[in-house]
Amino acid sequence: MITKSRGASRLAAGLIAVMMLSACGGGGDTAGSGGSGGGSGDGASTLRVWFPGNLAEEISWVNEKLVPAFEAEHKVDVQVEFVDWANLATRLSTAFAGGTAPDIFGHGNAAAAGYAANNRVIALDDYLAKMPDSDVKDLTFLDQGKVGGKQIIMPLRGFGHLLAYRTDLFQEAGLDPASPPATWQDLRAAADKLVVRDGDRITRSGVIFPADDPTSMSQAFGSFLFQAGGSFADESGTTVTWNSDAGKRALDFLAAFYTGPKAVSTGLGEATSGAGAQHPLVTGRAAMAVIDEATLKSIHEQAPDVAAKIKLAPPLKDTTAASFGGAGNGLFISADSGHKDQAWQFIEFLLKPANAKAYVQAVGGIPARASLATDPELAAQQYIKPYMDAAAQFRGNPNIATWTQQREALAKEIEAVLRGKTPAAEALDRAATEAAALAKQN
Repeated sequence: MITKSRGASRLAAGLIAVMMLSACGGGGDTAGSGGSGGGSGDGASTLRVWFPGNLAEEISWVNEKLVPAFEAEHKVDVQVEFVDWANLATRLSTAFAGGTAPDIFGHGNAAAAGYAANNRVIALDDYLAKMPDSDVKDLTFLDQGKVGGKQIIMPLRGFGHLLAYRTDLFQEAGLDPASPPATWQDLRAAADKLVVRDGDRITRSGVIFPADDPTSMSQAFGSFLFQAGGSFADESGTTVTWNSDAGKRALDFLAAFYTGPKAVSTGLGEATSGAGAQHPLVTGRAAMAVIDEATLKSIHEQAPDVAAKIKLAPPLKDTTAASFGGAGNGLFISADSGHKDQAWQFIEFLLKPANAKAYVQAVGGIPARASLATDPELAAQQYIKPYMDAAAQFRGNPNIATWTQQREALAKEIEAVLRGKTPAAEALDRAATEAAALAKQN
C-alpha cells in the first residue's frame, strides 16, 4: 500500500494548479455533508480514494498532479492509497465489514456486478444526467460499466489484446512484415514458419498468448471465442455459452499451439504482462505474441531499439474480427460514503479531456474519451494508437454478479486443456456445469 502525503500535495497544488484543467462544477456535498460516513472519518472536507495497483507512473501522476489540482479547485482534502491488486478484494471486504471503506475505490470492470448485487456501491445515473450530452456520448466505454441497465462503474481507460510481431524475424522467415496474419489460418501458418527448434525442444516460439496465470489464459481463449462467433454468456448473462461449438473449436485451436507433436508455443505460466525488456518478444524467445497495451508500453520504455521492430496486427478473424478487451479499471462510489457529491466531482475531474489523456499517457491503454482518438500526441504513440483503432472490435466479460467465480472455474479448466491434461469439449462442459451451479446459489 502506498499513501499520499497530504502536506506535499498542498504545496504542489499551488505550483501546478494553473497547468491543469478547470474542475467540474462546484456545489456542496448534499449527500451526507458533515457526516462521518463509511469512508471519511476526518470530516466532510476529507475524501478517501483507493487506486488499485502499484505502477510508479500512475502513483506519480495521481499524487503530484491530479490530486493537487483537484484540491486547488475544491474545498476538500484528498487522501489517496494505492492498494496492490492481489490484496484489493480482501482489503475492501475488511473495510466494508468494519465501516471504514473509502469514498471512492478503483477495481476492474469485472467486479462491478458483484459490488452492485451486494449494495456496496451506488448507481451513477443521476450524476451522469447532469453532464452535457456531448460529454456523455464521448465516454467510450460507458455502456460496459452498466449492470442491469444502471451505471455502476466509471471506466477510466480501455484495454485490449492484439497480435504483436517482430518484423525482422518475419523477414528472416520469408514472411512479409507488411502483411501480418489476419485469419486463424494465417496465424497458424506464420507460427509454423517462425518457430525454431533444437531437436524436440522449442527455442523460439512461433507465437505465445497471455499465459501468466489461469485468468490470463481464459482471456486468450476469449479472443478466439469471440473470433469464432461465440460468447461467454447469452445476452441476459444468465446462461453460459462458452461451451458452444464455437467455444470448443476456439479452445481446440488455441490448445494446438501448445500441445501435441506440432506445438509451436511455450511459456505457460511465465509472467509476461508488463515484462518490458524481459518479454519473449524482446529477448527473441518468441516471434509473435498476443499482448495488451500496457505490456507494449513497457517494451517501448525499456527496450526502444527492439520496440522499433515490433508491429501490431488488427484483431484476427475466424468468422468475426474481434479480440478480448474493452473497459478496463474504473472507479466506484461507495454506498457507505458520506461525501458522494464530492466523490463524483473527483471522478468527473479525472475524466476531463486533458486528464483522461494524461492518465493513459502515464498508465497506458485506450483513453476513456472517443474524441482523444485523434489527439496528435496519443496517435503518435505506437503502444496506444493501434489499440485505439481497434477499440470497436474489443469484447469483454459479461457483467453478472458471479462472473469472477465463474471465470475461476473456466480458467482452471482452460489451463488443464493447454497443458494437455483434458480435452477441450469436456473441460468447457464441466466449467459450464460449475458456473450454472454458482449462478443458482447466488
